[in-house]
Amino acid sequence: MNWQQLIAVARMLASAPEYGERRGRPQQMQLRKAISAAYYAMFHALAGSNADTLIGASSQFRRLPAWTVSYRALDHGFARSRMQSGLHTFASPIQNFGRAFVDLQNWRHRADYDPNAELIRPDAVSLIDRAEAAIIGFEAVDATERKSFAAHVLFRVRTP
Repeated sequence: MNWQQLIAVARMLASAPEYGERRGRPQQMQLRKAISAAYYAMFHALAGSNADTLIGASSQFRRLPAWTVSYRALDHGFARSRMQSGLHTFASPIQNFGRAFVDLQNWRHRADYDPNAELIRPDAVSLIDRAEAAIIGFEAVDATERKSFAAHVLFRVRTP
């Protein structure tokens, strides 16, 4: 999954006018899907980074079953709980990514599951901008640091 394409879809949805609406406001469903797409951009950026840093980033490695397994190992709930603890040990862009991930997941849950949520375009656009900035900052971090973060969000720590 290409996170840039998900961000582009989110922007398109957040700016699309309602059917027959002359003022150009997007429908609630468009805003809901825009927020969801922004969250999934973050999720897939992280899943891809995890697989790239743990298995390998070249097309040769990306064809391996191990790369796909590593990519698919990311669990929404477990990643969220791990991002709510222990982020202070990582570089600032990773901390920003973790906080944004948790916030966008909360917004995605609201957008996807709360039938009474009333969403507005400025919130959706702000969340899309935040997701994109967090991903760009995250990807600029050294691969070794991102590998450590992959271990943090993928693996359960066992205590003796």
